[in-house]
Amino acid sequence: MRKYFLLLVIAVIALTYTACTKEAGIGGGTNNPGDTTTTPGSGSGNKADSVVTFTDVKFSLTPASESYGRVFSSFKGKVYVDSDIPDSVGKYIDIAFNNFGAFSMFFTSPNDESFDLKIPGTLTTLVRNKVPSDTFNVNAFDTIAHASTLKKLTIATDNESFGSSDMPLLIFFQNGFAKKGIIKVKAITTDYIVADVKVMY
Repeated sequence: MRKYFLLLVIAVIALTYTACTKEAGIGGGTNNPGDTTTTPGSGSGNKADSVVTFTDVKFSLTPASESYGRVFSSFKGKVYVDSDIPDSVGKYIDIAFNNFGAFSMFFTSPNDESFDLKIPGTLTTLVRNKVPSDTFNVNAFDTIAHASTLKKLTIATDNESFGSSDMPLLIFFQNGFAKKGIIKVKAITTDYIVADVKVMY
């Protein structure tokens, strides 16, 4: 009997610790509904308050690059080069990157008419390319650890662009599965831009 009682006490302590640490991480807790996502996902159980992070993602500045791609899938965790986008991943592609010069770069939905690649099965992604610093400070990006932060974002396609002098900057998006995310564009080289991406899953 004591053995079962001890197990019960340990379970209660573990549940209390988990609840406290999660709420402490998002500044006061949340009553978010359960996440019923089945796809896409991170492969780690689709926990309701989890965030997937991708670091140093490279987006090509030019079409048809053999080294760097322009479309990104958080489900697959990769950027696809233009010549190697399987038809089967279309619905899992979150965003596409367009570059019209140092003063006009932007992320867009992969099925947007401004994007020159036609990928079968893509879904519509909402993209907000211009996020004022008083809406979400770029320095706060690295501290995001819970999906509850991303769920609060207001995202609508704004048809804005950014320039190389604006970096670092944040872009909000919501993919075709209604999963919200943030892209932090950190730097630009002669061949690509470098970004970190956080997505709720």
